Amino acid sequence: MEKVRIGLVSLGCPKNLVDSEEMLGALVETGQAQIVGGEADAEVVVVNTCAFIESAKKESVAAILEAVARKERGEIRKVVVTGCLAQRYASELAHDIPEVDAFLGIQSAPQISDVVFGVASARRPQAKLLPVLGNNQVQPLTEKYPLIPPSRVRATAPWTAYVKVSEGCDHQCTFCSIPSFRGRHRSKSIERIVDEVKRLVDRGTVEVNLIAQDTTAYGMDLYKELALPRLLTELGKIAGLRWVRLLYCYPTMMTDRLIKTMAETANVAHYVDIPLQHGDDGMLRRMKRGGSVSSYYRLLERLRGAMPDIAVRTTFLVGFPGEDAAAFENLRRFVTEARFDRLGVFEYSPEEGTPGFELRPRVPERIARQRRRALMAVQQPLSHAANLALVGQEREVLIEGRRGEQLLARSWRDAPEIDGQVLVTGSDARLGTWQRVRVTAAEPYDLIAEAI
Repeated sequence: MEKVRIGLVSLGCPKNLVDSEEMLGALVETGQAQIVGGEADAEVVVVNTCAFIESAKKESVAAILEAVARKERGEIRKVVVTGCLAQRYASELAHDIPEVDAFLGIQSAPQISDVVFGVASARRPQAKLLPVLGNNQVQPLTEKYPLIPPSRVRATAPWTAYVKVSEGCDHQCTFCSIPSFRGRHRSKSIERIVDEVKRLVDRGTVEVNLIAQDTTAYGMDLYKELALPRLLTELGKIAGLRWVRLLYCYPTMMTDRLIKTMAETANVAHYVDIPLQHGDDGMLRRMKRGGSVSSYYRLLERLRGAMPDIAVRTTFLVGFPGEDAAAFENLRRFVTEARFDRLGVFEYSPEEGTPGFELRPRVPERIARQRRRALMAVQQPLSHAANLALVGQEREVLIEGRRGEQLLARSWRDAPEIDGQVLVTGSDARLGTWQRVRVTAAEPYDLIAEAI
């Protein structure tokens, strides 16, 4: 039997990328699919969408329309839309873009194989498959896909991987729509994650980035405790795994036990991503973040006290309703004093169905854009100063690419895709291997180094 050639467009965050890899794995496992590297060779194109903020929704709709246009030109035969946008707006999308052959929401993902092969074999358009479960009827995570780790089709380089430890979120942040379509928090078991990581390491992975909507909430549903320290301890026993990195940590869930485990587990990178969202107590209350600026300072002290070389990344949200000039000035002061190693800034996007959508007064988009630029202008010299302090130091880096005479690498301070790089001269190391280097110069976001 001739296999169905399937191409995939994956949009959004690493959590969505893992979903894409697992869906492709489920398709391959049937023996009926051939995953093609380029969409041009595909018969069926799957568009895995994002619906986090307005810009992500626009990007997803544009990708769907592009796939539909290619279908109408006869370049591909069928289009299947999956992911967050399909979960959140399936009925509207089915009405507005009837050329799509099937919509598959997050909760319906176990049916990915039936749907893709069904539309591939149908001569007439398939009936649209809408999400079958609502937000209050979420499936256990083990049933979300027929997840078989060996069949996961990797989209990243073989030496690095994202591993999703849980799905959904129980927090009630007023700006965030994710719980409305991702559902309540539910975790994979420790045994299952360890098995998944071991399989990845057997295939050459040396770095694992743990992700979730809230990584620090891991295990509360299964073990009735914040079990991330237990998981890190088990991952610390896996031979060949050099870096375990924590992304998407919630500030109020960073316990002393977790920090101690990070400091004492040899392969846990001294790096943490903690989206703090704001530096003004009034705004944090309006956002229902559960923390305060003083608690954030104490958290940074605890992290840096336990791991003096830790790199701390955070993100902030500007332009949330009620953010006046005084609140923004408090945020700017906090960024100046906290001296983060990595920082991202987003402009608030009003999301229907969230409490923030009803809040007033709204901040004009022009002002929010100015504040984002102003905050990044504050951060740039701080990042540069942090990098300059590293000049003369030696470190081991992971080689990932080449640009002219330089190799492109990352240290433990650099998460893939979102942080800076180490530009290495004098080395012919292979991709995916390690190189000892000495830092010779610093740019605001990248380091220059020579091989030792």
